[in-house]
Amino acid sequence: MHTSHSPSTNVHRIASEFRILGWIGFWLQLVLGSIPLFIAIPTLLFRSNPGRVGTQNSIGVFFAYACLLVLIFTIYWCFRYTRLSKKLDDPELRPSRKEVTRGLWIGILANISGMIFAVIVLLTQVGLLLNRVLSIPQGAATIYTPLPGAAIATSNLPITPLQIISMQAVSCAIAAELVGVIVALWLLYRLIPQPAYE
Repeated sequence: MHTSHSPSTNVHRIASEFRILGWIGFWLQLVLGSIPLFIAIPTLLFRSNPGRVGTQNSIGVFFAYACLLVLIFTIYWCFRYTRLSKKLDDPELRPSRKEVTRGLWIGILANISGMIFAVIVLLTQVGLLLNRVLSIPQGAATIYTPLPGAAIATSNLPITPLQIISMQAVSCAIAAELVGVIVALWLLYRLIPQPAYE
């Protein structure tokens, strides 16, 4: 009696962890991922002077698009863990251990690739900012004093607020992908020592 009940209990425990961690990962990724999605999409679509994009900047734009697409996929994939928990609870729909493990590895690899894309974007942005800052003569200072009641925009400022905001967005994307990796690795860790589930 105890032997026949134990596999069902183990699978139910695994399904419960998939549901709980799936929802936690989904909401954390959605909150952290919404920042780069809402900031980067308008920036990428409506950036000024699209014809004057340098090689380094165009590489950054390419990887920014790739990072956003992977981020959307990984948010969905974390949500998919919650759907998988329902299948694990149903003996008729229950996938094999191999299928579940493969799904977790897809999540891990997708999140790691998203982190790599985001790091490339971040390195590109830091390189562009460093290039701007180094172009200022040593000891010089950029002074920006708008007149009262007038809006003055200067293009020679070394660092603009939009650049800092976009770097913050990329940092949030990295954090979101890290959440996805942690969730998938933890579920994989919990799945491996369950010999009763095949």
